[in-house]
Amino acid sequence: TENLTLPFQLHDLVELMPGNIVVGAGEPDSGKTAFLLNIVRMNMRQYDTWYFSSEMGSRELRTRLQKFEGLTPRDWTFHAKERAANFADVIRPGRGHLNIIDFLEVYRDFYEVGALIAEIHKKLDGALAVIAIQKNRNSEVGLGGYRSLEKARLYLNMTRENRIEIVKAKNWKDPLKNPNRRVLEYRIHGGANLEARSDWCLP
Repeated sequence: TENLTLPFQLHDLVELMPGNIVVGAGEPDSGKTAFLLNIVRMNMRQYDTWYFSSEMGSRELRTRLQKFEGLTPRDWTFHAKERAANFADVIRPGRGHLNIIDFLEVYRDFYEVGALIAEIHKKLDGALAVIAIQKNRNSEVGLGGYRSLEKARLYLNMTRENRIEIVKAKNWKDPLKNPNRRVLEYRIHGGANLEARSDWCLP
């Protein structure tokens, strides 16, 4: 088991193992980047954390980090890289590494998403990866459809109404408590800070 801390106490519901992938499929403006940066914040002292951003340059990222309450820019200890494609080429393999991809961009052949995630999975060798992908409104899965579900051990669906759903959780923390299909309401304040507005419950 990997002791990865996740927003909204997700780690109390789902276990992650070495080499696992978490996928967050989110609509535009659903808070994908805030969610991922909170994972960086929660784990950067325990893991060698690499954050690959396809949208933000270093200046914009610095501005985002300044929005976190209780942290100064010097408190952040992770590696940030601009990257828009070929993420499998830069994955840091091996246990103790956390790779965060914000986000996996595909604009034409959406069926490739599943293959791109599989390539990343092949490179992990015990490392963990958290991958954000874009999602259309009213769809529970991201671009690439159900192929994007195949390698994920935890798959999340985020909406612009600030609802997050556990679409797929393979390893339950409590064998008697199925986390699949549970939903939580949240809000983002200050552009970075996540706050749960409900418990995880079935809709």
